Amino acid sequence: MKLSIFRALGTLLLILSVFSVSAEELTVTDPWVRTAPPNAPALAAFMTLENRSGSDISVVDIRTSLSVDRVELHRTIMTDGMMKMHPQKLIPVPPHSSTELKPGSWHIMLIGPKKVPTEGEVVHLILVLSDGSEQIVTASVRQGKMMMDGHSNKQKVD
Repeated sequence: MKLSIFRALGTLLLILSVFSVSAEELTVTDPWVRTAPPNAPALAAFMTLENRSGSDISVVDIRTSLSVDRVELHRTIMTDGMMKMHPQKLIPVPPHSSTELKPGSWHIMLIGPKKVPTEGEVVHLILVLSDGSEQIVTASVRQGKMMMDGHSNKQKVD
């Protein structure tokens, strides 16, 4: 009886360790949320995701401590001569590579915040990975720069 309990427990631990490999192999650096006016309809979160493993890792969902209507994964893509945000099902992080979430590229949208955080506050994000594992990230709220691109009248975001 004791032996079967230990085998079951050992099997469970082995299964759990397999499912948490992605979270251990994914490194998150410089997570931040852009400041916004108190009535902002959405906020954007950015960070760099580094995959130290030999397998693909994808972020497939995000949860947050911030009270929002919904969270979406987005990518800004040139469409019909204009930069447009497109919702994405996942954010891929290739093996031994990184994906930078930054203005004008991949990012996380926090839509319909009940209260917009101010500069210096933190927002907790939970990255849900393609294998079901999760990684908790603490993102600081800070300003991002807006500047005009010297070659056109389009805004460039830093």
